Amino acid sequence: MGNKKNVVLHVLVTLMIAALLLGACAPTPTPAPAEPTSAPAASEPTKAEEPTAAPTVEPTKPPMDKVTLRLSWRWKTEFAALVLADDKGFFEEQNIDVELLEGKGSGDVVPLIAQKEDDFGYLNLTTVTIGISKGMPIKVVAGLMGKHPSGLAYFEDKPVKEPKDLEGKTIALAPGEAFAVIYPAFATKWGIDTSKVKTVNLDPSVKNQAFLEGDIDVLPLYINNELPILRTKTDKKIDVLMPADWGFNTIANGIITHQDTIDKNPDLVRRFVAAVVKGYQYSLEHPEEAVEAVKARSQELAGQPQEVLLEQVKLTLDLIHSEATVGKPIGWMAEEDWNRTLDLLYETGGIEKRPENSTVFTNDFIPTE
Repeated sequence: MGNKKNVVLHVLVTLMIAALLLGACAPTPTPAPAEPTSAPAASEPTKAEEPTAAPTVEPTKPPMDKVTLRLSWRWKTEFAALVLADDKGFFEEQNIDVELLEGKGSGDVVPLIAQKEDDFGYLNLTTVTIGISKGMPIKVVAGLMGKHPSGLAYFEDKPVKEPKDLEGKTIALAPGEAFAVIYPAFATKWGIDTSKVKTVNLDPSVKNQAFLEGDIDVLPLYINNELPILRTKTDKKIDVLMPADWGFNTIANGIITHQDTIDKNPDLVRRFVAAVVKGYQYSLEHPEEAVEAVKARSQELAGQPQEVLLEQVKLTLDLIHSEATVGKPIGWMAEEDWNRTLDLLYETGGIEKRPENSTVFTNDFIPTE
């Protein structure tokens, strides 16, 4: 019995060892592959990876051209459009820094431009023509008053409806004033018997009052300056006869510069004139703004009646065009107006030699649009 138990035990141990050996030799099972996951989203490019635009380089703006504009007199409504052009930034748009300067008369402006002490001038063009005829190197680059403002004021009870009506009247004529210069030729053209016209020379400070009081019948004046003022001082109606409507129109006022400026810097002249023209265009549409602009420059004007100032501005703007320039751009000048102006000055002795039109004015700088 003992031997049989030992045999069985031996067999069991052997079987266990065999089983262990077989387990050890069995291949290791391969683990199941993991469940596939969704593909990762493409990574967003980082800021550093984004293409960068080339930096914008602002073009270098040239320095502004600094110029002076010398006016023919102290601040008055006649200059309103020029002042407004400055206030509205029209010169700055043209890269121009302009300084508007008061003057002491057209006769003083001409040499200032001729000697290059100022760059541009606004003044009476008859005076300019006289300077040019004497060899001054200046030229008109814009005409801003194509119809001359000279008028003959009268009351209805002593009318001057046509030139011959001057006969039998008393008129104030001061040497050198606009109508006094053309009076002999005007009388000849219209057959006025000057022996029937009484002329008196009155100081400018008293002639307006003499007219209002009836001491004189006809008062030569500039309609855009004195006429609105006179009309506030009387209940009687004041009318005017305009020599310009009777064949005696001369170009009145405009812009001049030195010939060297035209030759060496024509672009500056073109830009300057463009700003001036824009000022006049804007003032035609906004005369009230023009009044306020010039009032801000002068305490004297600021104290005057608003209706007078507005009427002066409107009358000035009404004189921009002559019959020959209607429909043309502001500033444009007609050959026939200059022919009449130069011929009249020559015939009346205002100039000793009649210059060629091309030496007096040019339309080359007038904007066409």
